[in-house]
Amino acid sequence: MRTSCAIILGVATTLLSPSAFAQESHSGTISRIDPAKGTIAIAESQAGTTGSSTTMSAAQEYKLQDPLVFNAIKDGDRISFTVEEKDGVKTITKLQKQ
Repeated sequence: MRTSCAIILGVATTLLSPSAFAQESHSGTISRIDPAKGTIAIAESQAGTTGSSTTMSAAQEYKLQDPLVFNAIKDGDRISFTVEEKDGVKTITKLQKQ
């Protein structure tokens, strides 16, 4: 019983810690822009193993927090960006061209 309580307490602490809600930094290339939906699709860069080059993953769609960013980006732009999950939606909170 003590072990069960300790496990439950450990899981609750992990879920409520600030790191569980931390923003994630990524980089990639814009592959699609949809201002009507407020989203962009980004093919993220993935670091390869030693001796291999960087590869791109399949494009993933994100919501933009600031709609004015649509004026500054276009398909093919290489960017670094920060993602935060808001109401179950992956949202870009910071975007910077590379």
